Amino acid sequence: MLLCLDEIEQWQKHHLIMSSNALTLFILFLNILCPSISGALNHEGLSLLSWLSTFNSSNSATAFSSWDPTNKDPCTWDYITCSEEGFVSEIIITSIDIRSGFPSQLHSFGHLTTLVISNGNLTGQIPSSVGNLSSLVTLDLSFNALSGSIPEEIGKLSNLQLLLLNSNSLQGGIPTTIGNCSRLRHVEIFDNQLSGMIPGEIGQLRALETLRAGGNPGIHGEIPMQISDCKALVFLGLAVTGVSGEIPPSIGELKNLKTLSVYTAQLTGHIPAEIQNCSALEDLFLYENQLSGSIPYELGSVQSLRRVLLWKNNLTGTIPESLGNCTNLKVIDFSLNSLGGQIPVSLSSLLLLEEFLLSDNNIFGEIPSYIGNFSRLKQIELDNNKFSGEIPPVMGQLKELTLFYAWQNQLNGSIPTELSNCEKLEALDLSHNFLTGSIPSSLFHLGNLTQLLLISNRLSGQIPADIGSCTSLIRLRLGSNNFTGQIPSEIGLLSSLTFIELSNNLLSGDIPFEIGNCAHLELLDLHGNVLQGTIPSSLKFLVGLNVLDLSLNRITGSIPENLGKLTSLNKLILSGNLISGVIPGTLGLCKALQLL
Repeated sequence: MLLCLDEIEQWQKHHLIMSSNALTLFILFLNILCPSISGALNHEGLSLLSWLSTFNSSNSATAFSSWDPTNKDPCTWDYITCSEEGFVSEIIITSIDIRSGFPSQLHSFGHLTTLVISNGNLTGQIPSSVGNLSSLVTLDLSFNALSGSIPEEIGKLSNLQLLLLNSNSLQGGIPTTIGNCSRLRHVEIFDNQLSGMIPGEIGQLRALETLRAGGNPGIHGEIPMQISDCKALVFLGLAVTGVSGEIPPSIGELKNLKTLSVYTAQLTGHIPAEIQNCSALEDLFLYENQLSGSIPYELGSVQSLRRVLLWKNNLTGTIPESLGNCTNLKVIDFSLNSLGGQIPVSLSSLLLLEEFLLSDNNIFGEIPSYIGNFSRLKQIELDNNKFSGEIPPVMGQLKELTLFYAWQNQLNGSIPTELSNCEKLEALDLSHNFLTGSIPSSLFHLGNLTQLLLISNRLSGQIPADIGSCTSLIRLRLGSNNFTGQIPSEIGLLSSLTFIELSNNLLSGDIPFEIGNCAHLELLDLHGNVLQGTIPSSLKFLVGLNVLDLSLNRITGSIPENLGKLTSLNKLILSGNLISGVIPGTLGLCKALQLL
């Protein structure tokens, strides 16, 4: 007996390096010498130990230390649950690096209802014998390294309700036999390498609530009409696939659908008016397709809508007034289309709106003042449109606003000082408009502001010394305006700056020595002003500088020798000045220099 116990102790220490054949011999050895012990562990336990012997990870030695061959059954082992009759009913192993294949040893586990081996570096193929697990309700093999195809035999699992195979390297098509799994409620096969068409047999899954097959670029063809037979469907996800054709009008029969996610695909045609019948719809994600026509007026009937993302399509027409009925909307993104007209007054009722994104369209008219009532608004992007008029001062009421883009429009008037009340503002870009007046000095007291871009307007006055208070600023671009006076020395307090672009203004005086304190600068462009004095020696501290453009000014003196320390420099432009002397040989140290 002592010999048997010693052998078992040695097995527990070294089972990870034992092959399956070796384990078989070991069990035979125990049968001969120690029948009272080896005979204690039932068939299911022996099968599990056989699978354990294939693990190639040292981490699993501790994780599976409870798998004791002296037990009569595996019911007390970690990750194992048994039925009242003593049969294994659940195996749940998550986030343990086992580095093994699918446990084909389990093919005779007739009472197994749950098999979860997730995030375990499971390799190889799913064997056809998986179809023998006839009691299986849950099969979760997600986040592994499985390859090969989904076996046709999966269709034998008539009790299956949850099938999670996502985030592997599975190939081939979705088997048509999946239609036989009539109790299936959740199918998640996203982020694999699957191909082929979505089988029409999917319509046989009348209990289906979730179908997520996105992240498989090889899946192609149309959304099958039969999908409308899945009346319980809540989530339909086919994003980042090759799905093409029109959205079937029968989609409107899915009364329980909450999420329609078919973005970054090849959909064409119109968004069907029948979508109004999807009365539970909350998230409509159809961006990055080739959809055309107008946004259907009927969409406004779906009052449960929370997020509508239709950007980067070929949509025309106007923003439907009916969207004002969707008072639960939090995100609207219609960017990168060909929409026209004005922002309808009816949208004033969308008081829960957090993101309002209309970039790259042909929308015109004034920015509506009611936007100031959107107290939860975080981002508003109106750039690349035809907006005119003044920026409404009431935008200063947007206490949650982090981003305001309105560049490339036809806005006029001054920058409202009230914007400085948007204390969470991080990015402000009003470039390429017709704005006049000076920059409100209070803007530079926004502690979270990282980007201030006001390029190509008609702004004037001096750059306020308050700029030194804007210590989070990373990008400052004020080029092509009419700014006068000196560059304030306080700019040297902005240690996070990477871009300073003040070109094509009327700035005068010396380049401040303190600019050398902006140690993270990558671009310094001051060309096209009336700057005087010499090139400050402090520029030697800007070791990450890629572009230095001081051309078309009135700078005198010589090129400092210490510019050779700027080894990252690839563009040095000093033409159109009054610089004298020789080009220092130290510039030869700037190996990346392409333009001098």
